[in-house]
Amino acid sequence: MRPFQNRLRTGTFLLASCLLWSCGSSTEAEDKDDDTAPRGPEWSESSHGKVPPDTTAAFPAARRILTISMSDAAWTSMVESLEKACGGSGPSATCTGSSLDDHDSVSAWRVADLLADGKKWASIGIKLPSNGEVADAWKAGGNRFPFRITMDKWEKEIPAIDNQRFYGFQKLSLENLENDSTGLRHQVAGAIYRAQGVPALRSALVTLKLTHGSTTLDLGLYSLREMIDGPFLSRWFSDNDGNLYEPASTLSSFAPGDFDEGDHDGSFADASAFVGALNASNRTTAPDAWRNALGQTFDLDGFVDWLAVSTALGDRGSYGEEPDNFALYANGGKLHWMALHLDEAIKGSTRGIWHPGASATWPLIANVLRDSVLCESYKSKVGALVATSGPLSPTNLAARINAVAGPSLSGLDDAATRPAKLLAFASSRKAVVDSSLANHTCPYRD
Repeated sequence: MRPFQNRLRTGTFLLASCLLWSCGSSTEAEDKDDDTAPRGPEWSESSHGKVPPDTTAAFPAARRILTISMSDAAWTSMVESLEKACGGSGPSATCTGSSLDDHDSVSAWRVADLLADGKKWASIGIKLPSNGEVADAWKAGGNRFPFRITMDKWEKEIPAIDNQRFYGFQKLSLENLENDSTGLRHQVAGAIYRAQGVPALRSALVTLKLTHGSTTLDLGLYSLREMIDGPFLSRWFSDNDGNLYEPASTLSSFAPGDFDEGDHDGSFADASAFVGALNASNRTTAPDAWRNALGQTFDLDGFVDWLAVSTALGDRGSYGEEPDNFALYANGGKLHWMALHLDEAIKGSTRGIWHPGASATWPLIANVLRDSVLCESYKSKVGALVATSGPLSPTNLAARINAVAGPSLSGLDDAATRPAKLLAFASSRKAVVDSSLANHTCPYRD
């Protein structure tokens, strides 16, 4: 994952060439100082303007076709940047997510149009994220790259798109579902997280097409997702201007470089205080004092909520498995935990709930389970999730899966078989969780 400072730097890369690449098919650039530049004929204030975000319009239940249209020059530049960084596409490619950080041209912003719902959003900014998913897509030998979108990236160069939004959203991601053959996991899991009061990104399935020049690529099923910015933060917190961190850390110790990515003041004072409190030596000698001090820096109740849902859902791609798939946001004087991508949720159907081995690598999980008060809270919440009336009971989870799958997959040849793995998880998970709950008491020590 790229540090925030580097992302800002790549945002200006190839700026002088952007209009040559693809803006010719969109609104002409106006004088940069003209605040009243006329909008293009495609503009509708309700869908294109800076209006309150409309989650239903942006992320509908039914799958839609979404098209990215760019010039041949823009597409060629994108592909050639990967060839330079990775060598030829296919299994012999040598790049990794971290190695792509050394090639700014890979994640340079380019210009394209976005088409959906019979509308066109002109001259958006689009880029490849510099991460392992891009490297994996290149090694797979196809064109199914993940993308990042900023709707008004080029507003200084093209005043006609000033404050352009996609139904109120400025930033979006297009995920290639590399880790989810069903296409449903993030959407189902995200709805469950939100219903339990845990922040999670909204999403919708799309059929993605990409045109460059006269060529059209049918890229297949993607997940269109919001990103952690103003609309998301405003829905969950009292303000949207606190420090935002997207760490790459197990939280065993604090290093500023592990917390670079995000949008923050660069002091790291709140992040450092949180990690210090988490790993304080008085955890075993004065557990009440330890818990209270940690709670001054971090929303412990919110984390226990997340841990209960994540564990009950058998998430194999979150903290406890991966060090870089979570975010922290400062609000009300403490940091709050947020789920990010949920493409590996609803997978670990045979896993218990006690996270054996966490003490060696994942101190936030291990220390919660070692604390009698927090452990009992966690145990109670997990039990409530899988109870007969809970959201993860076999009946209720299957109903949630089918409710998402119906409109999202309608019209696909394999619509009937895609949900099968999730439904199998729903039918078996409660018994595994109930057995695991009965096998240990709190506090838990591995």
